Amino acid sequence: MQAIRYKQATRYRARGFSLMELLVVMGIISLLLIAAFPIFINNSNSARNASREIIKGHLQQARAHAIATGNATALAIPVLGSGPDLGARAVSLVEVENSTGEYVSIKDEQGKGRLLQRFGKLSGNFYFLSSSQVSAAQPTVLETGENLQVSFNGRDFDCQAIIFAPNGQIVQPPSGTPIAIAIGQATKRGSSLELTDRTGGQPGYDLLQINRLTGRARFYQPE
Repeated sequence: MQAIRYKQATRYRARGFSLMELLVVMGIISLLLIAAFPIFINNSNSARNASREIIKGHLQQARAHAIATGNATALAIPVLGSGPDLGARAVSLVEVENSTGEYVSIKDEQGKGRLLQRFGKLSGNFYFLSSSQVSAAQPTVLETGENLQVSFNGRDFDCQAIIFAPNGQIVQPPSGTPIAIAIGQATKRGSSLELTDRTGGQPGYDLLQINRLTGRARFYQPE
């Protein structure tokens, strides 16, 4: 009987971990997390900087194209409902015209407003954001931009756009309306975005203020 109890106790001890072993494992995990944290921060900062440069580059390309060709040119951002791959996280250029009091994409022979280049996607998990998503007092281009429909690879996209006139100045959003773009890290949940970067319970995001005359952009992180 004693032998049976001894074997049962031995088997029980073999299946468990001692407190010391658990502490050692937890210590190793903590060290790994500490070592990986700077890498995560660097990756996040790299994605943020790359996303900023993508937006700045497209703004200057749109302005340069409008001046060079004499055709109004839009920087177009697909709305969130355009799909998980490009919705609210991509940008491209399209020529537009204003013949009926509002801007529309210049149509090709198939009657489609085609992009001047492929969509450029923001880096990492960065998305374009509305003012309501970041609790900002100032509206962003997702709310003040011109509504455009463009076609790419057989798909139609509803977009919000910033439009440059042939003289290089921004005509949409209209004069008197601040021109701002907000970006932040988020995860798409169905038809909405869940922000993943929060500081003190508040959403963390970058705000881009755009000069109407030159199209130049200045980023800052709101307090």
